[in-house]
Amino acid sequence: MEKATAARFFGQAAIWGASFTFIKLALEDFSPNQLVLFRLILGAATLAAIIIFTGRSFRLTGRAWFHVAVSSIFANVIPYLLLSYGELHTSAGLAGVLIGGTPLVTLFISTVALRNEPATSRKVSGFFLGFVGVALVVSPWKAEGSSLLGALACFGAAASYALGYAYVSRYLSPLKVDPITLGANQLIAAAILLGLALPFFTWPAIEAVSVVPLLSLLYLGVLASGIANILYFRLIQDVGASTASAVDYVVPVFAVLFGAVLLLEPLSWNIIVGGAVILVGMALAEGRISPSALPEASGKVNN
Repeated sequence: MEKATAARFFGQAAIWGASFTFIKLALEDFSPNQLVLFRLILGAATLAAIIIFTGRSFRLTGRAWFHVAVSSIFANVIPYLLLSYGELHTSAGLAGVLIGGTPLVTLFISTVALRNEPATSRKVSGFFLGFVGVALVVSPWKAEGSSLLGALACFGAAASYALGYAYVSRYLSPLKVDPITLGANQLIAAAILLGLALPFFTWPAIEAVSVVPLLSLLYLGVLASGIANILYFRLIQDVGASTASAVDYVVPVFAVLFGAVLLLEPLSWNIIVGGAVILVGMALAEGRISPSALPEASGKVNN
């Protein structure tokens, strides 16, 4: 991997990993639904500006627009809301680790629902390890009611992201539309749909906004929802989708680090161990490591 590509790779992981900390900070002055709506608007405006500046087109067929609108529900509206509500009761690090399991859930959905590939013993073993890791991270045996619900909301966001990826793979990828055009239209659709649903949400008055929550909101909209998508699309062009998707292995590390440094969140054993088990399960299910490598590695350590 070239230096410029590696810089984009780790920059992408850092931006997404830090977003969990900035969600926590933005929630100090914004309600979850306010945070999500403003984030979507800022992200859509950022990508729209890039489309205009680069001479791209917003134009989509009616069929593509329908699928974009549906995918925006699973890829933006639901997960953004669940994450924002979930982080009211959980740490940013825990949320990041749980979201880091999105590729595992995506692979599970693709195997079971879409039947893109058969359910091999390698995949089954990886799925089992991954969900053991999720159980360790959530630790329902020691979590209080609100914190357990918060953790489940964050994992629900991961499941929604996974559904979004599967839907895009099934209905949008075959249309061969420019990814930046798709991303901009998806954020616009998400903002419109959430705006239509606002009468069903509480909307507390925003009396005053501090500097830190405001800057956090700008970060989430412009960087985490806008620029990060451009980095991701460039990575796919440079190294392919498979290698680019490995960024999800690094995001939880940055999420935990930013949470510990900026929010002084404690690093409990279950988050560290559970996160590692999730990553091993993902690597095993995706074929990045072989089952035989696990006992060999443990044998070398014992020696």
